[in-house]
Amino acid sequence: MEFSVAKADLLKELAFLNNVVEKKTTIPILSNLLITGASGGQLSLAGTDLDATLKTSCPATIKQGGTILLPARRLFDIARNLPDADIHFKSDGSGNMNLTCERSRFRLFSPTPENYPSLPETPPLPLAVSAGILRTMIPRVLFATSQEESRYQLNGVQVAVNGRLLRMVATDGHRLAFIEKPDSLSVGEAGKPVNLLIPKKTLAEVARLAADATDADIAFGQDDHHVFFQVGARTFASRLLAGQFPNYEGVMPKSNDKSIVFETDRLVAAFKRVGVVADETTHAVKLHTAEGRVEITAQSPESGEAVETLSVDYPGPSMTIAFNVSYMMDFLTAAHSTQTRFEFKDEISQIELRPVDGDGYTYRYVVMPMRA
Repeated sequence: MEFSVAKADLLKELAFLNNVVEKKTTIPILSNLLITGASGGQLSLAGTDLDATLKTSCPATIKQGGTILLPARRLFDIARNLPDADIHFKSDGSGNMNLTCERSRFRLFSPTPENYPSLPETPPLPLAVSAGILRTMIPRVLFATSQEESRYQLNGVQVAVNGRLLRMVATDGHRLAFIEKPDSLSVGEAGKPVNLLIPKKTLAEVARLAADATDADIAFGQDDHHVFFQVGARTFASRLLAGQFPNYEGVMPKSNDKSIVFETDRLVAAFKRVGVVADETTHAVKLHTAEGRVEITAQSPESGEAVETLSVDYPGPSMTIAFNVSYMMDFLTAAHSTQTRFEFKDEISQIELRPVDGDGYTYRYVVMPMRA
């Protein structure tokens, strides 16, 4: 096999592929990329960790076609350090690939491609959503997924399609992030409702792909075991998570009759200052409501005590609610809202936060309070 490719074109695709290929795999061949080219001008590249697979391509001058394997991380490290020029690849016929770029030369071992696992075939993709909508929705729920690998149903995001409505929900059992947007799907409105439990790593990669897709539509669909996303010339496939996602509708507050609207920047600054002395294990902060004001306090035996007072439009009654300040900061950082509505019922029921200006999205964040 022999071909030439511009460094910039190759490096861009290698950056995406290296997010998919497992760095410390117990199956050595998975650390390689499958590279295929026929006579013409397009080089195909693919990488997988068996759970997620990315297929992509880039322009190339292919003198002799074929299929090879090359180590993903090493090829990426070489390419990013080469000068901005064409890179010439040529097999030596004995299991090695020679790379030449101006005055730099490398020889990489190329395993036989026959041992590379078969990759999932992309089915028809009946649904499509703009990259901008995915860029907005994914970061607003992804942080709420569980970090505990044993709770695998909570290690992903429930993605639901109903008509033209797209919804995403994530929870770790202590807090829940919910976002939906009507009329967000450009096709598939006549189809039956779809519920997909998608791994957080998959959606993080989809968000990266969407960031490079400007405002183009992203097609997606599924087969029995995988979800597929088509982003321009890139196709990303991932295994779906098995198991039942929790009944999140049962924990959404329905009778929170008290609310306070905060200027988000002021609230974030107050949480940051008070959080400095919060307990390092629980991150507990207390919010004391009173007529016309809110006091935010934290204390710990090691650090001391902090109090921050904010003037608010609140008639009462007085109460004290304790919560994990890290959970609040996660939401306030993700929401990007100038004002945040804090809704509550009493000192022991779920707290709900939502941006005052939703920009066409319904975004709700539910947190269980701590014992005050």
